[in-house]
Amino acid sequence: MRIANALSVIVLASSTLMLAVMAPSARADEGLQLPPTGHTLLNFSATERMSLPQDTLTAVLRIESRNADPRKVQADINTAMEKALATAKKVAGVKVTTGGYQVYEQRLERNLRLWQGQQTLQLESKNSAAVLDLAGQLQSSRFAMSGLSYSLSTERAESVRDELMVKALGSLKAKAALVARTLGKSGYELVDVNLGGDMPVVPVYRAMRAEMAMASADAAPPPSAEPGETEVAVSVSARALLKP
Repeated sequence: MRIANALSVIVLASSTLMLAVMAPSARADEGLQLPPTGHTLLNFSATERMSLPQDTLTAVLRIESRNADPRKVQADINTAMEKALATAKKVAGVKVTTGGYQVYEQRLERNLRLWQGQQTLQLESKNSAAVLDLAGQLQSSRFAMSGLSYSLSTERAESVRDELMVKALGSLKAKAALVARTLGKSGYELVDVNLGGDMPVVPVYRAMRAEMAMASADAAPPPSAEPGETEVAVSVSARALLKP
């Protein structure tokens, strides 16, 4: 686990901690929120991070076809996809969805025309072995691999956010107390806390191997994949009054 804390008192510039006391002479009509006399207003934030192993594997495969007759292209794709879906739906625990379906014309030399089409199929599961084995079967049925990647499931990320929030709030209190002591203040009071600072999860990739070429008529070995880690981060910010 890595912990990052960012502090600023009114202004945070690079790595320099800057202090500012709201002067009593500031005009009320300037819209400034003046702290009580002798108090210092502190704006600061804290971020907690945790790296979690990725638990969901997603494979995207595609079926392609070419022919001078667009009807044959579509019939070929439809037949192959129907068989692939029937095969995939027999595998328990694997979510199967179809993706984009495209058929378009290509103009070749001497005014020759050729129609080309493709459709994608996505497999997703926390059972990576099932996804890899199924992907290998489909590769042996003329499907080509378009993408293979691990990710962190939403429910796993959510399971640690509360823990990170509690730690971040503890960091806020510790930093507020430290600043108060450093400035010779008697204490502090948190007057505004913002808990809406969830940061996007950041994947940390590891090496991954996959057979990306179109499979031959012979049975293809299943692709290989190794999960990486995803960093989940929660950031909270606050305003505190440092008491004289």
